[in-house]
Amino acid sequence: MEEKSCVRIINGNIPVLLSAPHVFSHRRPSLTMSYKWGEKLTDEIVEGICTRTGAWGVIQSEETSFDPNWHKLKENPYKSVVNDIVQKEKIKRFIDIHGLKDEYEYDFGIYYPSKFFKSISLSKEIAKVLNQGKLRGSNICIFRLLDDYQETLGEYCANKLRVPSVQIEIARYIREDDKLRNEVINSLSSFLVV
Repeated sequence: MEEKSCVRIINGNIPVLLSAPHVFSHRRPSLTMSYKWGEKLTDEIVEGICTRTGAWGVIQSEETSFDPNWHKLKENPYKSVVNDIVQKEKIKRFIDIHGLKDEYEYDFGIYYPSKFFKSISLSKEIAKVLNQGKLRGSNICIFRLLDDYQETLGEYCANKLRVPSVQIEIARYIREDDKLRNEVINSLSSFLVV
């Protein structure tokens, strides 16, 4: 593992990149300039999948005064690292792991950039994979990312780098339960190895 600024890099050997950009608190542009809380255990999910599959990984390694998922490339060292890995390692899939807010009444939210069909297909494949084993019967919702002026990591990878991308948001109770968290890691790992 390598560390650059606010990013920990997991070196891989397959053309898949996983990301956990919100492990720690970060500041999203707003009138109040308040910090958004970190999404615990998303780093463990990325680390577990990378260990099992040989995928590349990038993980937020400290609190930041910017949002690693939201800010544009020129002011975002995290997105810059993602950009470099995707281009140098010829990444074919980008999967961004997030924590789901407690207020939502579903277990997984899978978001895809709307203008890239391969991302839509990837989101459907991942939904099938997650709805197995101990996770069978989970409430999994697939959403199109809004066509607004924001540029998430997934949108950047799909639109600018032409790599199929999804953002997976995982409910806290799944992330905090060792067995369920491992089931997510195992399910996504088996999908990525094939």
